[in-house]
Amino acid sequence: MSSRLQILSYVIVSVFLVFFMSCGIADSLRKAYSENISWRPLSHYQGHETTSIPDVAHYVHVRKLSQEEFPLDDPKKRAIIVGDVHGMINSLEKLLKRVKYSSSNDVLIHVGDVAVKASHAGSLAVLKFMSSNNVIGVRGNHDQKIIEWRGWLTWVFSVPGATKWLERLENKWSEAQRKDPDLDLETWLEKRRKSSTEKDIAWWKLIPKDWIIFSDHYQIAKDMSDADFHYLLKLPLRLYIPSAHAFIVHAGLLPSDPDYPRDDKARQPLAAVPDLPHPQRPTVAANITWEEALQEDLDDPTSYSSPTKTIEHLRNLQEIAILTRIPQNKDPWAVLNMRSIIDGEVSKKSNKGTPWAKIWKDHMKHCVGFRNELENELDDDYKGRDRDIEEQNLRLKCYPSTVIYGHAASRGLDIKRWSFGLDSGCIYRRRLSALVIQGRAESSEEIILDDLSDDNFDEDAPNEDEDDDIDGPINTYTKKSLPFGDHNTADIVSVKCTA
Repeated sequence: MSSRLQILSYVIVSVFLVFFMSCGIADSLRKAYSENISWRPLSHYQGHETTSIPDVAHYVHVRKLSQEEFPLDDPKKRAIIVGDVHGMINSLEKLLKRVKYSSSNDVLIHVGDVAVKASHAGSLAVLKFMSSNNVIGVRGNHDQKIIEWRGWLTWVFSVPGATKWLERLENKWSEAQRKDPDLDLETWLEKRRKSSTEKDIAWWKLIPKDWIIFSDHYQIAKDMSDADFHYLLKLPLRLYIPSAHAFIVHAGLLPSDPDYPRDDKARQPLAAVPDLPHPQRPTVAANITWEEALQEDLDDPTSYSSPTKTIEHLRNLQEIAILTRIPQNKDPWAVLNMRSIIDGEVSKKSNKGTPWAKIWKDHMKHCVGFRNELENELDDDYKGRDRDIEEQNLRLKCYPSTVIYGHAASRGLDIKRWSFGLDSGCIYRRRLSALVIQGRAESSEEIILDDLSDDNFDEDAPNEDEDDDIDGPINTYTKKSLPFGDHNTADIVSVKCTA
């Protein structure tokens, strides 16, 4: 009898252990996962059918660069902005040697997508270079995926049993690859998922929809150092340089909301002169939004002694409004993926719709200044042209500002007066390019408004061999220096990319 009671006691204890362990696992998953998913067996005991995860996007919306960080008024310094590297470490090193990069005299900046698509070792090497040198830059869409996978891995390793399941799955993938090196990862994953047991299905649901586990992004996220991860985490979606009246983004930025007319003064930042704000009391940092933070450190407008400083302040306020009042520019997906506008919607397609850079160019062309002082330039531009009357009569109360970006390799170098597209397709064995902006010795009150023509570009310049003398004179894509911003000049420098 005592033995029966002993066995019964073991059974009861075992049932309770299983009950509490199941509840614990379900609770752990519920606290960690943010998408609504059904757990069935794991959440059955508490009757919960949904669970939530932490934020793994970790967006930093914008970073503002000071004059020291973007030195355009020092003739001894340069800003060197590099296009999409995509893990091409040898090409990056070659480009930096070509431009004679000096860490003490130059500011190096990248436009995102520093890793992925090249070799795994190359991607990790570029990441290490960027993080160890604390290179200024923005996030690219591929950088964002790496950040999200690393965040997901950090979380999932805390879920009881998940690590062993991942190891088993990855071992099976490695074995399948050994048997068939040409095996498609997505096809294999889909077959594994469909053939999973009911227990394994619960683990599969930990992977967010449309994420491809064991992809290049996953492998880089898993193998990169903590220092590299923290470097990526600090990268913003956009850089704003008030002193240069310039923005740096990975994919794109819109000058207006396409849902409304360009001259809608209530909704479009460039349609009206902004109001000078009244001095505000200092805001507690913990309570300030990123939109409010952009206006921090701007001078008190009531202290200005000259109209020029007042105009500079108003320009900065208007540029900040481009970032904060145009809905598409506040959408992380849009600034990471934008290539065109199709029927008023942001699209990542490059072969349809209107390239966003063309929209930017058209808006900048219609900026007449706050006092209409640039209007004669606009009138001269339309002389002898057959244009739409509404287009010809458009007057925007603004001054031009500059956008530097990457992401559009299919369009190659896309250089306009007020926008510089720098993704020249290095990963496709074409070229890696940089915009080299030279500091100026003397200030000038006059804005250079000359548009760029095909005469600025030298189609023969990029045809160098792998035996190029990269220690020799700097070769550029341009026959003459390009205007940059209000008063500076810049050159496009590139190198040929190979495996």
